Amino acid sequence: MTVSVLVPAYNAAKYLAATLESVVGQTFADWEIVAVDDRSSDDTWAILQSWAARDARIRVFRNDANRGMTGNWNRCLAEARNDLTIKLDADDLFRPRALEVLVDAMQTGAIAAGVRTIITDESLEPFGALPADEAMMRAGIDPYHDQDLPASRWWQVAAHGHQLWHSCALLFRRSRVQKWDERFGCASDTEVIARILEQDGIVAHRAYVGIWYRTVPNSVSGVFRQNDWLVWEGVVSNMLTLGRYRRKHTLPRGLRLRYAYLWERWENRGTLAPAIAAKLESVVGELEPPSAADRALAHVRSFIAG
Repeated sequence: MTVSVLVPAYNAAKYLAATLESVVGQTFADWEIVAVDDRSSDDTWAILQSWAARDARIRVFRNDANRGMTGNWNRCLAEARNDLTIKLDADDLFRPRALEVLVDAMQTGAIAAGVRTIITDESLEPFGALPADEAMMRAGIDPYHDQDLPASRWWQVAAHGHQLWHSCALLFRRSRVQKWDERFGCASDTEVIARILEQDGIVAHRAYVGIWYRTVPNSVSGVFRQNDWLVWEGVVSNMLTLGRYRRKHTLPRGLRLRYAYLWERWENRGTLAPAIAAKLESVVGELEPPSAADRALAHVRSFIAG
């Protein structure tokens, strides 16, 4: 069961060797790396070429022009040869059994499988876990034990605004994803996970800590957080999954009110970088507004809570 490991890279020379080594050192060896350099100005491309020359399982490409983060993810996906796919950012690392655990979980026919993530500083000193662990516990799901649940059960948790697995911690079937939505930046992974959870099938969670998520100053995700762009992308991506669901099903009352609350929050967002705003407006333009009654009740609830 071969796996394509996507490694999108941009000015990642400082961390790239450790990232690639974490794949080469996996206990599961039936993989390919698909690495794409997004026109880096450092030694990223030279490092990728060096590793490709040493291991035929490593396939490397370089974009003709910079495509941006999500565009580069899609270039990686387009070059992948296998259905089973996972992304590994060029500054993060797999722990030794990550692929073994994930592939084993997929043997049951699951449409996706995720492992837990530890957040580290730049030197890989651990300092915490993702909020997903707490979100699962509040929903009555024990993240410290293996779980195989219908995608719809996971969606009910994620629909409240939680990303349940780091994007580098989820092995998925490429046939279920097609591509990341390039209107989103850092929230494109949140959106694609929600899209998977909207589908029929089992999604497996494994308690194994499979990913070290390295936080790097001035990274793309860091810039999005500092400017609150990630906040607004999160608002719109959450509305998008709720909007898709409500076209086919009746939303529970709590999620109807959440949709209305998010809608009002977006309408009163204030100033946002024009390029970010335009992309997100195109997403919101696809959605049906909440009912007047839901908006009124959500507004009252927000006023009381605030």
